[in-house]
Amino acid sequence: MTEALPARSEASAFYRLIIPLMIAEVVAALELTMIYAAMRSLVADFGGTSSAGWLVTSFMLSSAAGAALFGRLGDLLGRRRILLWVVALSTVGSLISSVTSDLGWLITGRAMQGLAGAIIPLCFGLIRERVAADRVPLGISLIASSASIAAASGLVIGGLIVDYADWSMIFKVSAAMGAIAFVAVLIHVAPDKRSNLGGVRDDLVGGLLFIPAAVGLLLAIDNGGHAGFTDPMTMVYAAVAILSLIAWIWRELSVENPLIDVRLLAKPQIAWANILFVTIALGVFQGGQIMALFGQQSPATGAGLGLSATLAGFLLLPANILTGLIYPLVARANQNFGPRRVATTGCLMVVASFLALVAWHEDIMTVMLLLVVQAVGLGIVYVTIPIVIVGAAPMDRVSEATGMMAVIRSTAMAIGAQTVATMLSRGGGHHGASTGVFPTEAAYENVFLFVAVTALIGALVAQRLPRSLAAPSQ
Repeated sequence: MTEALPARSEASAFYRLIIPLMIAEVVAALELTMIYAAMRSLVADFGGTSSAGWLVTSFMLSSAAGAALFGRLGDLLGRRRILLWVVALSTVGSLISSVTSDLGWLITGRAMQGLAGAIIPLCFGLIRERVAADRVPLGISLIASSASIAAASGLVIGGLIVDYADWSMIFKVSAAMGAIAFVAVLIHVAPDKRSNLGGVRDDLVGGLLFIPAAVGLLLAIDNGGHAGFTDPMTMVYAAVAILSLIAWIWRELSVENPLIDVRLLAKPQIAWANILFVTIALGVFQGGQIMALFGQQSPATGAGLGLSATLAGFLLLPANILTGLIYPLVARANQNFGPRRVATTGCLMVVASFLALVAWHEDIMTVMLLLVVQAVGLGIVYVTIPIVIVGAAPMDRVSEATGMMAVIRSTAMAIGAQTVATMLSRGGGHHGASTGVFPTEAAYENVFLFVAVTALIGALVAQRLPRSLAAPSQ
């Protein structure tokens, strides 16, 4: 009985830390996805997809830049302290968006909401810092689980809000949830024990140079997708990104204590894990975009399932919720079988499901079953990658390393989204004038094959992951 008490106390302390962090990550995930349900109303109110699209773009840009920068500030100044600042700024952004009808202020609010992209690397850093080594994979899996389930539910929740209120209510709900998350972290997560302001002063320039590099690259990809990669603005964005990237790398390699350590990305375990994330983000991360369109497209056009928007949203919901629930089992599998075997298995599940979709995509139940298989495979890889990176990164740079992981993922996702959109658009027009605006069946089959190939490359990359989980780096 006396031996059970310390174990019970340790478990209680573990969940007192994890649950507030899960609440914070739920807020970040819902802020990302609920807006999609309101896009039709926002397009109507602001006069077109280009204007309304900036509500998504501004969020993604600040999310990508903030993940690495605020993650590193958390490593130096205290992860709880920076987490509270990030949640507070994101909540203020929600409040601004909830009370304005001006597009400029709405974009400003969404950019502030996007700072919530730093929540997950800060959570990973807190888990590594405050949790026993054997519980770190479980902690990471629970954070990933909350993000996955919340993201999957965001479209449905956002749809219900828009159906019964208006788009401003989405931001009011986000603000209320942000306030709850702030209080939960403030009360239940113990204050930081250290702060290294000198580390910030040593290389503030390096941190500032990273922002235009990350933002410029994502803007170049985004603008190139709809205006063309020879468009003058695309070329300007690309030039800013390249010059800033070169200056940033030169700066970080020349200082003794860089704010964001480029050398960390070259560490084999971290490098191969990020490369695996690139292969997955290029392909299977586009599943939501692909299946939302395929699900709603009428079979009369030669392809599609002919579902309503709501039912199409439910196509991936069961798969994503099921996947989120099994994430803790993925953490245990990594401990028992090692990241290499686990990640390879996940990639091969994605390969099998999308190859099957090439042949069988007419029946709704068959499609849903295959989406469950691919979602579980993706979830396995999605949890394994941060487990590897968190374990390989030095204790004082965990949030930085996972923040850079988020930047790399966002960039690869942007490239993958443009690739998939191009493949689908080039496949249109084979069924006459009345249906030419929709992708053809052959176009969907090519996209399914593209996703399968990227996942197969991922399975090959996974062979470079460690065979077993080593003791975390100090």
